[in-house]
Amino acid sequence: MRAVITTLRVLEAVAELQPVGVSAIARATGIPKTSVYRCLVTLREAEWLTASRGDRTQWVLTGRALSVGVHASGELGLREAALPTMRELRDETHETIHLSSYGADHDLVVIDRMDSDEPVRTWVHLGARVPLHASCSGRAILARLPDAEVERLLDGELERFSETTPTDLPAVLADLRRVREVGYATNDCAWRPGVGAVGTALVDPRGRPVGALAVSVPVQRYDAERARRLGPLAAEAARRISASLPPS
Repeated sequence: MRAVITTLRVLEAVAELQPVGVSAIARATGIPKTSVYRCLVTLREAEWLTASRGDRTQWVLTGRALSVGVHASGELGLREAALPTMRELRDETHETIHLSSYGADHDLVVIDRMDSDEPVRTWVHLGARVPLHASCSGRAILARLPDAEVERLLDGELERFSETTPTDLPAVLADLRRVREVGYATNDCAWRPGVGAVGTALVDPRGRPVGALAVSVPVQRYDAERARRLGPLAAEAARRISASLPPS
């Protein structure tokens, strides 16, 4: 039983940190490197993990692991509803489209991506946890919640990712008022350096947020004017996806 638990801890570490090497997994989990490597080999043989294409010493999740995660968390319906509109939005904007899910655990997680056809594009791995306060997807979600609930979710110190990250609650609440007015959130390198984005919430028939749609843009192609053009396109795409979601 202990070996199974250790292997699952290694799998969770890869999901959180990918692409990631043996040493980083050992540091994150406290598991000896030799044990980490044995777990990685087992997970590779089971087709849950594979070596990264860019660096064979780094490990990433396979489609099998991602598929199980999607089914287990009830995200399959969200993904199926969103994919056709994501493709249309990608073709219209020529930028990368990210789909994230938001559930009862209050985690916002990237579950699908439609890559840009531009040679310079943004990228985030599937399974990445998205910070609510620092990302446009997260603030689009928060804008759909009452301020009292937002205050509970953001209680405590807010992590700073860059010099543009909002790290105090009043600043976040002020931005949420703007998001509610225009229908989309913006992000100027506040989460990931070199990346701008616009994000909109996906809501169920009751109006509760269940996910977010984001148009992610390299900073070379992003400014306030581009955000104003992309925002309404993302908001309309999110409206269509939300309208197609079944009652939860």
